[in-house]
Amino acid sequence: MATTTIEHIEHGMEHWREGRPADKPNWLGHYFAEAAGVFIIVLFGDAAIFAGVLFGAGPDLITVGLGWGLAVGLAVWANATISGAHFNPGVTLVMALRRKFPWKHVVPYIVFQIFGGFVAAAALWGLYYKVIENKLKLLGLVKGAPGSQLVSMLFIPNVPNPALVGIGPASTAAKLKVTYGWPLVSNWQGAAGEFVATAVLVIFILVLLELRSVNAPMAWFFPLALALAVTMIVVVEGPASMVSLNAARDLGPRLFLWFTGWKGMAFPGPRSDWWVTTIAPTVGAVFGGFFYDFLIQPFMPKKTAAVEEPPSGRWREETTATK
Repeated sequence: MATTTIEHIEHGMEHWREGRPADKPNWLGHYFAEAAGVFIIVLFGDAAIFAGVLFGAGPDLITVGLGWGLAVGLAVWANATISGAHFNPGVTLVMALRRKFPWKHVVPYIVFQIFGGFVAAAALWGLYYKVIENKLKLLGLVKGAPGSQLVSMLFIPNVPNPALVGIGPASTAAKLKVTYGWPLVSNWQGAAGEFVATAVLVIFILVLLELRSVNAPMAWFFPLALALAVTMIVVVEGPASMVSLNAARDLGPRLFLWFTGWKGMAFPGPRSDWWVTTIAPTVGAVFGGFFYDFLIQPFMPKKTAAVEEPPSGRWREETTATK
């Protein structure tokens, strides 16, 4: 039986393998794994929202959070060994800025991440387009018109959460007999929430991947711990911004909506809020990476803690390449 080995490969990255000979990374495979990961996240993560908005299942925040958290966990379980499981432009930038991930692969990673979200949105539309159109009809709405964020929220996050906090403008909210929620949470409040939430998520990821941590999880447990983190972040931030945490999770479905006639509901968003759920979480992710490296990592013990196996394949080795 082949023994587990850790092999050094080009670009200063290490790849955990099981008795397999050294080879050069197949970057096209990495790109498609990134797309597949975001596809899984959007496909399964949106399921709880579809259940509530279209079928009246009315899941609470914890249920929605578990849906998104488990979706992230499944994506990591399925693809981490191939691509490192970034699945997020912010994470890819952190790996390039702080973990020697090669810059020439940053743009392809991000493009394929967005592509994965686009395909997932297309798949969901293909499955439920008649139900979606019926929902618009029942509400007396045309896709892309004011108020249709009550349906477009199936695919993309809005500030604030239309179902929990309400919509605007006031005349549209009154017509649809829903709460006029825009004054309750500003775009800047939503952006601050996305920034902090994504920074916390990235810090948590880097702590989990820290070999010197006494709580460094084994491979099978890492995605589960990450799923729990995403769940709790959704519970906290869900009402304010529907919790993007990820520009690819937002931009992929948003582009699909724009191409299928949702117009201003996709870009620039019902209250010009597209940047809140794309730019703010990306900047927050980068901040989280620097925060961990300069304010947390220096206080880690110098001796590496004993772990049974390196979790999450390439991702662990990328994050430890500079240590």
